[in-house]
Amino acid sequence: MDLEIQQTEIQMVTPDALSLITKAEIDTQISTAKAFPRSIKNFIDRATYMVTLGEDIAESCIYSLPRSGKNLDGPSIRLAEIVTSSYGNIRSGARVIANDGKTITAQGICHDLETNNSVTVEVKRKITDRNGKTFNEDMQVVTGNAACAVAYRNAVFKVVP
Repeated sequence: MDLEIQQTEIQMVTPDALSLITKAEIDTQISTAKAFPRSIKNFIDRATYMVTLGEDIAESCIYSLPRSGKNLDGPSIRLAEIVTSSYGNIRSGARVIANDGKTITAQGICHDLETNNSVTVEVKRKITDRNGKTFNEDMQVVTGNAACAVAYRNAVFKVVP
């Protein structure tokens, strides 16, 4: 049995090339947004429909966090996801940008392509327990994901009125 081995050359994309690609993508998205502007009525209709598909979905659109004997209530990450998918002509996302061994910093980004309103929000979360011991790797990932969700939600609700 003959086995043919192929050699593949891996090419790295330079930061300059990546910057040009990203700029071209955003420019195209802005042009598309200008050609097909959003309808606020359609946005409200779509978002309302999605939120009210079921009781479980409606409940997932609000969070409640116990603090000092009271509950802090507000719009959840699920509601932010429904808003961005219904609003249209928007770029959004979140990522962990730092881990110093004590805290994780997540960055949420939301860019309205029609109005060119762009917001970046950073959120820090501790990755140490009350004794100062650093969380294990799995819990750091979980904490990073939670921080990303909060940063994403905060960015979206700063852009979408």
